[in-house]
Amino acid sequence: MKLKLGVVAFFFCLMAMLGLLALEDQQEPVPLPVDGAFSIEGKSISTNKVVYAIMQKLCDEKGVTVYKPIVDKDSQIRYPKLNDSKDQKSYLQVPVIGMYYSSGRISPADFDGLRRTGLQIVYQKLPWFLGGFAQFSGTLRAMLTTSLYMIFFICLLVSGSRKLKERVIWRSLGKPIIRFFADSCLPLLVNMGLTLLLALLYSHFRGNGLHTYSSQAFLAILLTNLIIFQVLEQVSLLIAYMTIKLEKPVEMIKNKLKGGSLFLIWLVMIGALIFISGQVLKETTQTQVTLKDQIAMLNPWEQVKTWQKLEPIGIQSFDQNGHDSDFRESNKIYTAILEAVKETEFLYLGASGAYVPDSAVDGGFTAQLKSDGISQPEINKRLIYINQAGAKLENAVNQTTYQPVKGKLATICLPEKYKEAQASVLNTVFREQFIGTTVTKDEIALQVIPNGQKLFYFNPSGDDRSQPDMLSRLGSRASDEDAILVILDTQLMPAQRGGALASNITNNGLFSPEAVGRIAALSNRLDFAINPVTVYQGVVLNIQSLKHQLVMAKFLQNLMLLILFICVYQYAMTLLASKQSDFVKVLILGRSKVGMAVTALLGLFLVIIGVIAITVALTGQVILILLALLLGVTIIGASIRSFLLMRRHYTQIVKGELS
Repeated sequence: MKLKLGVVAFFFCLMAMLGLLALEDQQEPVPLPVDGAFSIEGKSISTNKVVYAIMQKLCDEKGVTVYKPIVDKDSQIRYPKLNDSKDQKSYLQVPVIGMYYSSGRISPADFDGLRRTGLQIVYQKLPWFLGGFAQFSGTLRAMLTTSLYMIFFICLLVSGSRKLKERVIWRSLGKPIIRFFADSCLPLLVNMGLTLLLALLYSHFRGNGLHTYSSQAFLAILLTNLIIFQVLEQVSLLIAYMTIKLEKPVEMIKNKLKGGSLFLIWLVMIGALIFISGQVLKETTQTQVTLKDQIAMLNPWEQVKTWQKLEPIGIQSFDQNGHDSDFRESNKIYTAILEAVKETEFLYLGASGAYVPDSAVDGGFTAQLKSDGISQPEINKRLIYINQAGAKLENAVNQTTYQPVKGKLATICLPEKYKEAQASVLNTVFREQFIGTTVTKDEIALQVIPNGQKLFYFNPSGDDRSQPDMLSRLGSRASDEDAILVILDTQLMPAQRGGALASNITNNGLFSPEAVGRIAALSNRLDFAINPVTVYQGVVLNIQSLKHQLVMAKFLQNLMLLILFICVYQYAMTLLASKQSDFVKVLILGRSKVGMAVTALLGLFLVIIGVIAITVALTGQVILILLALLLGVTIIGASIRSFLLMRRHYTQIVKGELS
């Protein structure tokens, strides 16, 4: 029992550590101890001071803390407390609309006072209960978690097999095969005790109290593990019960399992361990390549690590059909934003839509494009729009030579390999950017550039090894070579085009701290809000997550191989021991030891060879052939030791004195 409880405690703590790493690798909503968030939109019939007073009263009555993210004069994000008089000056100067984060118990009905002022409030409790699935996020992490559960289950079966004789004796004495308290309740109590202890330790040292999102998410991970552990423990007890029911008690006590049910389960475990080892090795290899690519991507990201994407709030108001109910007003705000940042650094990348995506229905779209002079729409998959500051940034990080032509609204940088499609590309740019304006094609420059020019997309989730998304390469890849780059001069854009382009830039651009500061100042005057997000943090967290997963994968591989070799060795020793009486009799008659061992262990050999062959075929991990050789050496060693033991005790075995 001590062995089983030790196994349970060890694996529960190991799974908790894996869950903790998964939780730490996730980007927290804000660097605060919060458990909820709400947004405020619309126009209020009351002044900002009155609205903030209502929120302060709500905080005092409910005993909650509310934070509002604001951008200060240094373009840094701060989170002043609404119920702290010291921070009153900070938030009174900014609009009431925007995002808020709360810590404490609060319900949607508590916002009725704010709604009566004409504001719309959307409140959401952060879904901490989904934290239990954090340890399954990502292919490698999900495989690691599942593999650890399987190894834990195998350890339960191995530790349980050591008590089979004892359980048979209980049965012969009229006692239950499974003891309710010792076998079921005691491991449950150990897991519950560990759950409580680990939850308290985390909340004290890392979670800023039990009420925060991170503490509750970690508790969800522990509870998920608790449930799964209990299920696995009950299944292992059921297998032990069925084994005793199927085998003859006398044969089991004498190590002569004629029915072979235990050995069959053993073989399944060995096969599963080999297969999972191959899968983990495959995922580890792929993750190492991904990690190398992600680290290589850090160099360009270093140039913009303080830049932020914006989540604008309050610019557009939508009707019941989801349409912008005040298009002209929102366009004015977007145009004002573009005007405010035109002399600052920001990055805008946009993909062309003048082509039919793969696997999409044409519906006559290609014919329409060709009627507009776009004779080769398929190459528009590689057409990317960028602003002038963005082109300078690309030149800095990729050592490229993208240069806009001065005085031109747009400059097309066309790789030499596509020079035959000049007319088609020119018509594409004119149709997408300047249709309906007074701009002529003479105001668009086109220059042929050498092949092999690189373009970095600044996409935090981009992966150059995967197939491009059928809708946009920009949304799925990290970089490209030979992209058709169109450099837009945002300062010269005509008024007819300004609103649409400004909207795209505001919602999809990456802005320098100076640009964010100017937009924040503008938001105070035009009564909208921004929620800046530092994308670089997500990139760093992703790399950190990959590193953690690789460390766990290497540990798990070593653990699985150790258990695999022990299982194979013990299987061979136990199987040969169960047949030792027959072996000794045959040896006396002069039969070959090698022939007897091979015959007895044929099932084990077939499982190892078969599973490794299938795993190599599925994963391509040829190194597993070396594993087969090492397992073969282990089996040979176990056979030699078993026959040496038989040789020393021939007489006792023949007489039945040694089982």
